[in-house]
Amino acid sequence: VIAPDGRFMYIWFYFVVFAIRYNLWVVILRIAFPAAQDEFTVAWLVFDYFCDFLYVLDIIINFRTGFLEEGILVVDAKRVARHYAVSKNFIADLLSVFPTDILCVLYPERLPMLRINRLIKAYKSFRIKSLMESHTTYPTFLRVFFLLHLMFLLINWNAGFYIMISRTEGFGTNAWVYPGNGSLYQQYLKSLYWSTLTLTAIGDLPSPATNFEYLYTIACYLCGVFMFATIVGNAGSIIVNRNANRLDFERQREGTNNYMRKNRVPKDLQRRVLMWYDYSWASGGGDLNSLTLLPDKLKTEIALHVNLETLRKVTFLQKCQPEFLHDLVLMMKLRIFTPGDFICRKGEVAREMYVIIDGKIEVVGEVGQVLKVLSGGDFFGEIGILSLSEGQNRRTADIRTIGYVECFVLSKEDVLKATRDYPEAQ
Repeated sequence: VIAPDGRFMYIWFYFVVFAIRYNLWVVILRIAFPAAQDEFTVAWLVFDYFCDFLYVLDIIINFRTGFLEEGILVVDAKRVARHYAVSKNFIADLLSVFPTDILCVLYPERLPMLRINRLIKAYKSFRIKSLMESHTTYPTFLRVFFLLHLMFLLINWNAGFYIMISRTEGFGTNAWVYPGNGSLYQQYLKSLYWSTLTLTAIGDLPSPATNFEYLYTIACYLCGVFMFATIVGNAGSIIVNRNANRLDFERQREGTNNYMRKNRVPKDLQRRVLMWYDYSWASGGGDLNSLTLLPDKLKTEIALHVNLETLRKVTFLQKCQPEFLHDLVLMMKLRIFTPGDFICRKGEVAREMYVIIDGKIEVVGEVGQVLKVLSGGDFFGEIGILSLSEGQNRRTADIRTIGYVECFVLSKEDVLKATRDYPEAQ
């Protein structure tokens, strides 16, 4: 059984999207422009049957795709197949591949029209859009792309309707209809131009001559108003949502900047603080603040996945109980250090150990020589949590950052708290 939100379905949906988009764009063109059907007959047949194959294969895959029931993924093959077979999606998928093409034996000139049922599959676009947004790191870009695609698709369909109405009323019979001259490409581009001007309500086109032309033009203007109101509204929401976090971040940055100016903080320190804000934003919010809405259980699993293996590398923790290490992981806190910061200095009291997430640090000797360079996945300062019952240890070297460094910190107090529940670990 296939996971409905797994990697396989994500890749498979790209093939389904191709088939859906092909039919959405091409069916209307072949109906409206018979010359296109005649000129590229072989190519259309190849793509038609390839997309039909994808539609059939999608039905087979859906019979093997699990579903959620009360938040639990159902993987029983019989239940999965039964669930899909009685769903409305199965009926829609079945109708979309119904072989209406066989009627072309009786009406060969109407083959494009006989494929109109392939458009039923378009209902799946919304499900695919949702899954793609959940898998991509650029959901905003994807939403904008879908909105633009919808806009151009509507313009394309309106161009097809315009040329069909012109053919029905007679090319060149009045100024409103298409004049009828030009190649296939000129016909399509001129129809597309008319459709764009109409749906955007720009106008500057010949006035309708018949009642039907007036009604159709009015309908186009109204559809255009609603279409662009929807698209502009959605685009505005995307931009506002995209900038909400940025605006909140900039307010915090500006408040800090004003505070430092008011209290005459040294310019060099002001620059370092503002650089830290810039780095924090550029790093994409690497801390756990973005996980605050998650249930505690999921946050715990994420923390364990990120830090547990690193913590197990610490020599004196390797023999500790897994439950004890789990508690330590959940107590670790994120800290970000700016370039040139001394995280530790030789001789100071050691109260914490550090695990490097990103960046590099250098261990500095007595005369300033670099003894060692540590990077992501390494740890240092474990002396800070040793000898819990024997007083305080002191640092044996200076630790200095090379660039921006993100670390998880585990304090001696947290270790002591954990040992109360696991005294054997001490």
